[in-house]
Amino acid sequence: MASDNSEREESATASPSLTPSTASTCPLSRSREQLLASGLYLADDNIVHNVHWVQQGRSHYLAVLPNEPSSSAAEHELAELSAIVLIDSKNYWLTSDAGYQRGTCIWPHLYDVKLSCTVSAPPMNPQKTDFATVTNNLRVLMQKIATPGFEKGNGFLFHDNGSPTPTRFKIRHCLFECLTDDNANETVLDLSKLHNRADFLPENMELTHQQTRDELFLLQSTHRLQPLQARGRNGKLLSPKEYQCNLENAVVELHFNLWHWPIGPKKGGKGTDCYTAEIVHIRVLQPPPPPATNSPRKRKIAAYLDPEASVSTSKKREY
Repeated sequence: MASDNSEREESATASPSLTPSTASTCPLSRSREQLLASGLYLADDNIVHNVHWVQQGRSHYLAVLPNEPSSSAAEHELAELSAIVLIDSKNYWLTSDAGYQRGTCIWPHLYDVKLSCTVSAPPMNPQKTDFATVTNNLRVLMQKIATPGFEKGNGFLFHDNGSPTPTRFKIRHCLFECLTDDNANETVLDLSKLHNRADFLPENMELTHQQTRDELFLLQSTHRLQPLQARGRNGKLLSPKEYQCNLENAVVELHFNLWHWPIGPKKGGKGTDCYTAEIVHIRVLQPPPPPATNSPRKRKIAAYLDPEASVSTSKKREY
């Protein structure tokens, strides 16, 4: 949470243009101030001095830079990066099952499914102006771990309409976790505290294709469902069936972890540096606008119309 980050990085100094005000009542302003105090807000240029890359196997993840180098445990603490963004309708797959269809090349199996979407600049300032700094700091952080001679992979930063700077970036969430001896007895979500607990049960999961139901049933013996940590303005956890109507085109406070995967060259080509932003949690700050309707305005239909009556003056055509 932002308050936890604040305690961890109280000494971080915000950029002069991003100095928090003394008080705010608007959710957008209040969220921005809390994130600024965390030291991990991507619109604060000081963030590049508060994190570092840590290797894990063949990958790397961005971690919090400890205040004391001797603290080995702190050196491996995942950095919870944050930003205030608009969840864009382009490339939106943040639904209950990301449109999964068995046998396709996108997700070979249901347990491979990752919910995803892209995020862009919110429509209001200063959050809109902040977004340019957010994407610039992302590029700086990515460059710090880039492999010499490798190309930057596609699918993370997006440049719309020939923009020289990124206009969107992709975030994702792993929907299933493999059961192991270490996590088999862990509780991911205490359903007893939810008023809509039934909506979180696998058997009630909304599926794009109902033939996936059997695969989901068999999957429960080897994997467990990991609901997206997304909350509405009221603080309540959104159920899978509520994702799209509450998140698409909403302005949110986003927290995520950044990972780097170097992919070696194939068939004489260059290697590729791939980056993923794994969602930690999302909080809606401004709900999406009501859906637009293209249906014509309804008019009352008369039960009887005198065939000898003339057309109304307002509807007459001039010839």
